[in-house]
Amino acid sequence: MAELFEITAHGVTAILATWLGLLVLTRASRAAGAPIFTALCALLATWCVAIIVQRLTGDPSVVQPLNLVEDASAFLLPPVTTHLAISVAFEGRRSRIATAALVIGYSVAALAILQAVVDPAHEIGFSADSFAPLGLPPAVAGWTFAALRLGVWASGIAFLVAGLREFGTDDMRRRQLQFAIATIALGILGGMLRILPPDIGGPRWVGVSLVAVATVMATYAIVAQHLFVSATVASRAVRWSLFGGLAVVAYVAVLVVLDRAAAAALSIDLPIVTALAVVITIALFEPISDRVQRIMAGSTNEIDQARLVQALGGDPLVAQRPEAAVRPALARLMRTFELTGALVADADGTVQKAVGDVADDDPLAVELPLPDGGVARFGQKRSGAAFTVTEQEALRLAAAFLGSSLRLADRHATQLAALAELSRESRQVETKGTALSEALADVAAPTSRLHVHALGSLRAERNGEPIRRWGGEKAGSRQAEGLFAILFDRGERGASKDEILELIWPDVDLDKADVAFHRTMLGLRSMLQPGRRERSRPAAITFHNDRYRLDPTVVSWSDVAAYEQLIGDAGRAASDEGTRMLEEARALYRGDYLDDCPYYGDSADVEERRGALRSRQVDLLVELGRRHADRGDRPAAAACYREAQALADDELPDVADALARLSTPRAAEAG
Repeated sequence: MAELFEITAHGVTAILATWLGLLVLTRASRAAGAPIFTALCALLATWCVAIIVQRLTGDPSVVQPLNLVEDASAFLLPPVTTHLAISVAFEGRRSRIATAALVIGYSVAALAILQAVVDPAHEIGFSADSFAPLGLPPAVAGWTFAALRLGVWASGIAFLVAGLREFGTDDMRRRQLQFAIATIALGILGGMLRILPPDIGGPRWVGVSLVAVATVMATYAIVAQHLFVSATVASRAVRWSLFGGLAVVAYVAVLVVLDRAAAAALSIDLPIVTALAVVITIALFEPISDRVQRIMAGSTNEIDQARLVQALGGDPLVAQRPEAAVRPALARLMRTFELTGALVADADGTVQKAVGDVADDDPLAVELPLPDGGVARFGQKRSGAAFTVTEQEALRLAAAFLGSSLRLADRHATQLAALAELSRESRQVETKGTALSEALADVAAPTSRLHVHALGSLRAERNGEPIRRWGGEKAGSRQAEGLFAILFDRGERGASKDEILELIWPDVDLDKADVAFHRTMLGLRSMLQPGRRERSRPAAITFHNDRYRLDPTVVSWSDVAAYEQLIGDAGRAASDEGTRMLEEARALYRGDYLDDCPYYGDSADVEERRGALRSRQVDLLVELGRRHADRGDRPAAAACYREAQALADDELPDVADALARLSTPRAAEAG
């Protein structure tokens, strides 16, 4: 169990070290300690992988080379860790003492690696068969080597503590150094527990776990050095880096378990699960990454900010608003030159950002104009000394940077507003596109809407198929057809239940008629609006103010509407085109409106509109006859006149005279 815990701890450490090292290298490469941190992570990953393979392999020929790799990585970890601490502690050039500490650390590591290569049978340790130089007992050599490594580590902490005392007034810098000290201390503890005998250092997986935690903490110390990054951004970057690292650890663990299970179940030695996982990861990486970045951003404004950063080629993980870099930059200037304070103010004197205290009447303070207005004021040195030419040039560069940051912040604000508006318009376009797609799908798909023929006997079709069962499966077809005719004829006026009962169930007991009415209404509605999808639309028959109405969208085409439209358009069209439209309207009129319709077709309620449409057809035929006569088409004109006479209820003297003229060829020619 102890060995299993050790392997697991090394695996987690290797994955986290690889993940965090690559993140820092690719996302915060401009930080001073980024290359050293990446090297440290590479050593940790190499050390852990070498140990894991040694524990799991059954090939003795592999153990010795991997043992050398393990030793070499372990020997280099103390000086590299100290190198990392020095890169954090010194913001400028490191001191000679720091350089000497690094030389000693790397020299000790090089000698230890040389011993492991020359005499691999006797490692530096505490057992009786360990390395014993110059006749010293192995334990003395082991403890001496451990003390040297501990001294190298301790020197790193000493430099960080010195830096903390010197620059402890700045919160950002103080937090960075505190994290670095805790990182080195935890790494030392974990490393020592790992190399000490188990009866002193305890289970080895405990020491390895502490090293993994120290690696995560070191990430903050490095990211905080990234080009005047703020504490909030550094904390966010480390938080999400840790979250991503743990997710990768869990992902790899699941893949390992599934691969082993698949190999056992299928009796194959092929990493099929891993292969499929790679494909899935590549396919889903961008949408998952985009989703994670949205979660990281939080608010809509922050999401727009992240989009703008990506558009500019930046990385949302360590990106910050341009104005957020002003205060860290001022703090860095204050530390570097040991100033009493530094600030940035607008042209009217309003202070935007300030660190420390800058007296208005300070004669040794330096005030420099910003490119787009405003000033940067740098307080005097604590020592009281004047600024050198080189320092003044650095302050001018600082003013240029601060002014550029504020100018870029204003431009960011403008672009963010434009991007927010662009995002809103893009969402509107997507919404309209979705609506268009659904509309096109409705057009292409079978529709529930009807084509109704009412000039003559009532007839309706859906998708070219005639409606035969108006009441569906739940009501009588004749009663439902009569109910549809009433609602179709009334249009927006609608009809009350009493009016419908009087027309369709005049002699039926009121209670039975009411039951029949609701059953018929339900059946007609189910026929007019079939299918689950159509139910998302408005009801086919609505009820409002005690009246039932047929929804206009139920009927996509009717001959009555087409008939009236053609007659209206013919009056505005040219002669030949108008004649064609009138002929089309004439063909639509198959007989009296709603002729022979069950119940409603014989009622007095339909007679008024029926008569109006009949008179309109008579007028249409007379006009067509006149037009045909004017063109000299006597047979066509006579047919129209006779059809008008047959349809009219009253005598048509003008039509009779026109027929008489047509019967005499000379009269026709004269006319």
